[in-house]
Amino acid sequence: MDASLTPSGRGRGSAAKLAVEGLLLVGLLAVSMAAVRWHQRDDSPTFDEGIHLFSGVEALEDGSGWLNPEHPPLLKLAGALALRPLGLLTPCRILPCTSTPFNGYLKWLYGNAAPADVIVSAGRRPFPWILAALAVVLFLGVRKVAGPAAGLLAAGLVTLDPGFVAHAAYVHTDVGAALAFLAVTLLALRAAGGVSLDRWLLLGLALGLALVTKFSTVLLVPLVLVAPFLPLLLPGARSETHRPARGVTRDRLVGALAALAVAATVVYGVYAFTLRRMPQESIEASVRAYLGGRQARPDEMEDYVRLVRLSPPVGQYLAGLKGVALLSERGRGANWFRGELSERAFPLYFPAAFLLKSTPAFLALLAFALVAGVRRLWPRRGGEGPAGRTLLAVLVPLLVSAAYFLLSVRSAFNIGARHLLPVWALLVFAAAVVAGRAFSARPRLFGVLVLLLVASSGLSLARSRTSPIAYFNFLAGGPDGGRHWFSDSNVDWGQDLLRLHRFLETRGWEGTTTIVAYGGVATNYYSRSCRLLDPDKPFGPGRYAVSHVMETLGYPFTKGIEGEAAARQVEELVRTLKARGRRIAFVGGSITIWELPG
Repeated sequence: MDASLTPSGRGRGSAAKLAVEGLLLVGLLAVSMAAVRWHQRDDSPTFDEGIHLFSGVEALEDGSGWLNPEHPPLLKLAGALALRPLGLLTPCRILPCTSTPFNGYLKWLYGNAAPADVIVSAGRRPFPWILAALAVVLFLGVRKVAGPAAGLLAAGLVTLDPGFVAHAAYVHTDVGAALAFLAVTLLALRAAGGVSLDRWLLLGLALGLALVTKFSTVLLVPLVLVAPFLPLLLPGARSETHRPARGVTRDRLVGALAALAVAATVVYGVYAFTLRRMPQESIEASVRAYLGGRQARPDEMEDYVRLVRLSPPVGQYLAGLKGVALLSERGRGANWFRGELSERAFPLYFPAAFLLKSTPAFLALLAFALVAGVRRLWPRRGGEGPAGRTLLAVLVPLLVSAAYFLLSVRSAFNIGARHLLPVWALLVFAAAVVAGRAFSARPRLFGVLVLLLVASSGLSLARSRTSPIAYFNFLAGGPDGGRHWFSDSNVDWGQDLLRLHRFLETRGWEGTTTIVAYGGVATNYYSRSCRLLDPDKPFGPGRYAVSHVMETLGYPFTKGIEGEAAARQVEELVRTLKARGRRIAFVGGSITIWELPG
């Protein structure tokens, strides 16, 4: 008898297949992590990273929460934990923790036991692993429903996606939010498929961690509430023969309430920890300062102050959520899209960003999934069998991603496609499941398709070189065309100041070039001998290094940091350069070198 047909032979065959799957997944992760590291080592600190790290250290070491309440603390705490080997002074040892340190945080960043760039580099260390965790969750989730090839397809399209690789390098919440949305959605599906209380408690833990990752994850709370009723979406589930028992539905509802209780406990505990040494009067003052900066009405501010008096952790969390809602409603004062500057939202901003920053591989998979449709998965008879679970595995992520996308389109905060990373993750999951099920009878053909799509995604990443943050697909005309569509963190997040320094130093231009840019460190942090604009002195002929944000959003961006006079000078310089200047070089993905003749 052939050994492969014996029980032990089947075991060895299964083990071999699992080993191959594991090696392929590890290979994808290794390539992805290397790509993150490749650009991360040369990326200067981006706009927000220093603030996030200050806020994390403030919470972890000092038990205070003055700065940056618009982002929940979990990932900031992770970055702060990575800073401990540096032996840094804590914020309260540099600044008095009795009032807001919003501008004074620079003293912590620049006057500490390590240079500012070293601090940010150390704080970044945990964040590539979030992308790795996202890929593993994708692989395991898709594999369970549609097989290992589909799981590897989903993991490959995310690990080699320029957008995910770009943002996995930075101290921020966007990749973490994608992981949170995917994990909670999959755990909600798993919990809805049974009555085990353990599943609901695990779902509650995941939801709690999601809620302290990014405020947009509050969209997951309704998902947990409706999870007990998800089986009712199946065709025929309401028929007499397939109607779920009342006891089962009741047990699931109890499980959902238990999950929400666990989530609330996690949120309360994390916020109580971050505020553990902060007097209540200071928490009230921080809420007033934060909501006042978001132009909240006085009565609104006092409502949240009263919540702080009842429960500081609850009041701080809800005030942070309110501030984000106000920001989404009113924007930050300026958005730029296709050459137009506006204080209002652009309805086409996020649809265009989604279309133009997706890889061709992802678009091809999504197009196939739309054509194939869930009709191939729709069970002819109701119930909760394998076909029904497959349908839910496609339908629920689609509904969650659609809700998130529609809210994004309504937002007046048009600053980057990075806010859509949860949508990409959920759609990759759903599309990979559809593809895997559609090709279940033709595994070899599907294997070739997986190889082609993953290789295509890798090619997109390779073409982005050291600037995956500025990646655009062929529909936008590549990066050169994409810069005519978008600005801000789609192109320029301040990541190219170190590359600019090396470029100028190599050519001996540093002392004769005026840099007009912003980032997470001072403009002249690397290029100490460079020139900077002075609003008290007129600019003249010479060489200028101008970042994309300054070319597009220069006036409102500079006004908020340096005032009216500096903003008007930047506006006039950019206008003059475009009228009479000559582009002589381009650095990284965001900085243009201009020559202005005499």
